[in-house]
Amino acid sequence: MKASFGKKEGEYSRLVSKSSNKLLNSLWEKKQIPEEGWTEHTLDLFLSWLSSHDTNNRVDMIPVGAGEREGRVLTPLVQRLNSNLTHGIGRSGNLLEIQPKALGSSMLACLSNEFAKHALHLLGLHAVKSCIVVPLCTGMSLSLCMTSWRRRRPKAKYVIWLRIDQKSSLKSIYHAGFEPIIVEPIRDHDALITNVESVNRIVEQRGEEILCVMTTTSCFAPRSPDNIEAISAICAAHDVPHLVNNAYGLQSEETVRKIAAAHECGRIDAFVQSLDKNFQVPVGGALIAAFKQSHIQSIAQAYPGRASSIPSRDLVLTLLYQGQSAFLEPFSKQKQMFLKMKRKLNSFAENIGECVYDVPENEISLAMTLSTVPPTKQTLFGSVLFARGITGARVVPSNQTKTTIEGCEFINFGSHTAEQHGGYLNIACSIGMTDHELEELFTRLTSSYAKFVRQLAKDEDRIGSSGRRIPMNESFDMEND
Repeated sequence: MKASFGKKEGEYSRLVSKSSNKLLNSLWEKKQIPEEGWTEHTLDLFLSWLSSHDTNNRVDMIPVGAGEREGRVLTPLVQRLNSNLTHGIGRSGNLLEIQPKALGSSMLACLSNEFAKHALHLLGLHAVKSCIVVPLCTGMSLSLCMTSWRRRRPKAKYVIWLRIDQKSSLKSIYHAGFEPIIVEPIRDHDALITNVESVNRIVEQRGEEILCVMTTTSCFAPRSPDNIEAISAICAAHDVPHLVNNAYGLQSEETVRKIAAAHECGRIDAFVQSLDKNFQVPVGGALIAAFKQSHIQSIAQAYPGRASSIPSRDLVLTLLYQGQSAFLEPFSKQKQMFLKMKRKLNSFAENIGECVYDVPENEISLAMTLSTVPPTKQTLFGSVLFARGITGARVVPSNQTKTTIEGCEFINFGSHTAEQHGGYLNIACSIGMTDHELEELFTRLTSSYAKFVRQLAKDEDRIGSSGRRIPMNESFDMEND
C-alpha cells in the first residue's frame, strides 16, 4: 500500500518551509547576533541558504562559467568543507564590494562585519561605527592599516612603536614599508609601563615624518597594557594616527574600558584583534574596528585582491551558535578565572619562596619570579613544563644576548626591556579556560617544580662528590611522576 501525502501533511510542509525562510530572512534584515543560539541543524540550513545564492550553486539552471574564476572545486571533500561557498569575499581592490556572482559569499561577509560590530557593542564599545573581518593574522592586519594611511601622510617614514617583545607587530611595520622608532617602557614598581613623555617628545620633533603611533593593550606580564588614553590625547593634539594592537584585549574588561576612554579623550584610528584569541575560532582571521566608518572603508580598499571567506564563516557560525547571552558568558567567566589563577599562583609562589609581579592593569597574564631556579637551568624548567603538557607557559630568563629582528637589536628580548632580572615564569588565563584546566595546571606545576628542584639538589651532590659537570640532558629525567 502506497503512503499518501495529503492536504494536512502538505500544510505542515509549507509551514516548516515558511518558518525556516522567516528565520533566515529575519537574520538578514536585522544583521544582529540573535538572542538565543541556533542548533547545528539550523546552522547547516543557513549555510545551504547562503550557498544557494552563489551562481555556481543555482538549481534552476546549469550555469556556464566563462571567466577565469568560476568557483570550480575539483575535490568533493574540499567543496563540502567550504559548504559550497567557493568564491571568497570582496572584489579585487576592495574587501567591502559585492561580488555579483557570489551573492551568498558577499552576504556572509556582510553578516560577519555586522556581527563583529554587534559583539563589540555588547562588550561595551558602543561608539564603534564600523568593523571588517579580514583573513589575515593580527600582524598582517596591522600592516594593512598602515598601508592604507600612506597616501594621507605622504612624508611619513616612521612608526612610533612602544616596545613589546612579540615579533609580528614589529615586522608589520617593515612589511608596510616603514621603520620603527622604538620607545622602551619604564619601570613603575613591578610593572613596565608606557613612557608617555618620550612619545610626546618624538611626535613633536618628527611631526609629518610619523605615520602613526602603535600601542599595545594585550601583553605578557610584567609588561602593562599601554596608556592608550594618554597616547590618544597626544595623537589628537598633533593630528597623528593612532593604531592599537589589541590582539587578545577583548578578553579584559579593563582593556575594553581603556579603549572606550581613549576614544573619548583623543583618537584611535583603528584597533585590531585576533579572531581565534577572542572568539574561540580557528587561527586565520582578525577583526579591524574603528570609531569612524570612513576609516574602515579606506582599509578595505587597500586590500590587494579577493579574500577567503573562511574566517568570516567561522565567526558568524560561532556567534549564531552562542546567541547574545552565551556570547557574553565566557568573558565574565575569564575575569573570575583570572582572579582565581592569581590567588593560586600567589599561594604557590609563597610556598616555594617566590613572588608574583604586581601588574594591576594586566588582567590576562601573570609573572612569577624564579629566583630559586639557577639562571642556567631556567630554560630547562620551561621545557619540563611543556613535556608535562603545560602549554602556553613561558620561562623568561635574563641575559645580555643581542637579538636582531629586521635589523633592530634588542637586549634581553622576551622581557620587553633591556633591564636585567632574575628570570620569571609567565602563565595566562585566556577566554575558554575551565576550572578543571586551572586545577590541573597547578597540580602539574607543583609536582614538576618539586621534582625539578629535587633533581637539581641531587646534581649538586653528584658534582660535589665527582667534580664532573652534569650535562643538561643527563641531569633531569623529564618523564612524568
